[in-house]
Amino acid sequence: MDNTAKYLHFKYDDKNPFEIVQEMISKGKSPLHAVKYIKEKFPAFSLIEAKEVVTIATSEHKSLYDYQGDLFIQPEKLDE
Repeated sequence: MDNTAKYLHFKYDDKNPFEIVQEMISKGKSPLHAVKYIKEKFPAFSLIEAKEVVTIATSEHKSLYDYQGDLFIQPEKLDE
């Protein structure tokens, strides 16, 4: 499931949330700081939505659901 389009129409200073997260990460800020900043700048977002934006912007995952599903697969790969 790709939730990217869900957030693209939101803008702050002419940037979408993904661009803001990428800019923060490139300046050395942690993903946790990015979640907090996104939540501040987009108060309509729930905490889960802010986490999803950061997850999509910083990984190959396209939703928080996909990211969480991958967390269960990773330990299984360690056993192989």
